[in-house]
Amino acid sequence: MLLVACASNAPGPSSSSIYSIKNEFIYYKEKPIQLIGANALHVFGGSSQDMSAWKLDIVREFVGNVKETPLTGSTIQDANGAYLHPLQEIVNEHRANGRIIIICPFGWDGTASTQFTGLSPSLASFLPAYLNKLQQWAIQFKDQPDVWIEVWNEPYRYDRSDGYTDNIWTADMNMLVSKIRDAGNQNVVLVPCAEQGQDESVLVNRGVNFIAGKVNILYDVHAYEKWLLTGTIGSRLSQLRKLHLPVFFGELAPLNAGTLMNPKAFLGSAYAKGFSMAAWVWKHDATDPDALLDAAGQPNNSDNNQWGSLFKEVAGRNR
Repeated sequence: MLLVACASNAPGPSSSSIYSIKNEFIYYKEKPIQLIGANALHVFGGSSQDMSAWKLDIVREFVGNVKETPLTGSTIQDANGAYLHPLQEIVNEHRANGRIIIICPFGWDGTASTQFTGLSPSLASFLPAYLNKLQQWAIQFKDQPDVWIEVWNEPYRYDRSDGYTDNIWTADMNMLVSKIRDAGNQNVVLVPCAEQGQDESVLVNRGVNFIAGKVNILYDVHAYEKWLLTGTIGSRLSQLRKLHLPVFFGELAPLNAGTLMNPKAFLGSAYAKGFSMAAWVWKHDATDPDALLDAAGQPNNSDNNQWGSLFKEVAGRNR
């Protein structure tokens, strides 16, 4: 069970004394922990208190308009007409309910043309401006050890048609991580793998060397069709464990790219091997097979292999 690191909104102690990554495990102080949570859209509003009923202890918060989403202050209306809540406000509410918060950039300005998924960071036209925002995030949250930052959501194309190489990944991720560390932030940083988040081979090839000399790096892998539609789940998870790689499964769901899948085998194997994970996605919408809740707030089991109940049961095991 996760213990709450910061009971108030005041900045807490150094992150290295609260949450840390040692070998393949996440630690709270000196205790290894397994975290079960969900992705959420609270930047657009809504309370996160209802997550407590599922006993979720980590949340990965979607930021689709990095350019305009405020860090502090008041809710704003962006250039696309969406209302955006300050990140610190979202953090404060999660903290009050005992959850770790991952702030994750999904898009630069809230438009389809600047979504991060499938982009090579070093080739993004908005990269210099994004690096400035990333550093602002790092400064704001550096004394809040329960706030972790992911440097990019789902980089590089799924089919490597963008000329992807592991050398490019290494250079890009070093650049992004350095921006956070140069700001004095030693909190846990999440680093995504390749092929829009699903290909862990770069971690097998480069993961050990990448974290050498670094602190509090946690790799993010997304379990969709390249995981759920194969018969290699167990062996791939075992390989990651054998290499002592710190891996968090930041997204998994029954539907992706129009294909319905069954996450049951993955959830069972990943949980048994001690991996932490976050489901996609926490919202009330029975018409979306990936939504964990229906309109009434009950587990959403509509045309999705009992997804809502399946994930709720796994989350409940952590207690």
